[in-house]
Amino acid sequence: MGYLDELKRRADEARLRDGVDIVALQRNAQLTDAACQSAARYLSTLAQQLDVLQPMSRAVFRFDSRTSFSGLRLRDFRTDSRLKRLRDAEVFDHVVLGFELRTGQHVKLSRDFPPAIEKLEARLRQCGTPFESEIVRNLDNGKFEEKRFEFVADFRGAVRMLPDHDRAWIHFEIVNLEGFETVSVDFPAFEVGSARLDELARWLVGEPHRFLEGGQNLRVVEA
Repeated sequence: MGYLDELKRRADEARLRDGVDIVALQRNAQLTDAACQSAARYLSTLAQQLDVLQPMSRAVFRFDSRTSFSGLRLRDFRTDSRLKRLRDAEVFDHVVLGFELRTGQHVKLSRDFPPAIEKLEARLRQCGTPFESEIVRNLDNGKFEEKRFEFVADFRGAVRMLPDHDRAWIHFEIVNLEGFETVSVDFPAFEVGSARLDELARWLVGEPHRFLEGGQNLRVVEA
């Protein structure tokens, strides 16, 4: 046994003394990673089908009472995943399904009240579109008059899976599927199988779904 192995043995003993069950952690990590692996395969296949179908969103993407977009199609689906090291193994860091909702329209907006400016900037960051802005001042006295924004109204959405391997839970973030908002929810890893993902697919297509049923820590944050 080398010195590194001896240090690992001591560390494992220390974890046990501190109430950490290494075997349970490893079991949870394997269960969670298996769920992520299956989900990555499912989402990769789903992306190919949805890229052909280009389902229409039922949401209204609203910047203000006069500037909103509806009837947009979800397109350009793509999947991505990354790995990380956990103890002595490589495991999933995240799994992502991304998509776009494009209008191609060039938009100019202006705001002259700080809370309204902050809200519009938050919404632009949420939708993922690049934008340009400038502050307009009075030519005579230099006082602030308004802030102007220009952008092309093409938006980005995503489904993100963020695993907690030690607890065997998976955190989902659904971004800009129901408008400019992020829906987050947690599920035990063993519940994230084809049945749950089928409900997610129905949601993406715009059909009635039960994806969120039974989830924990459900939150909806609007931009």
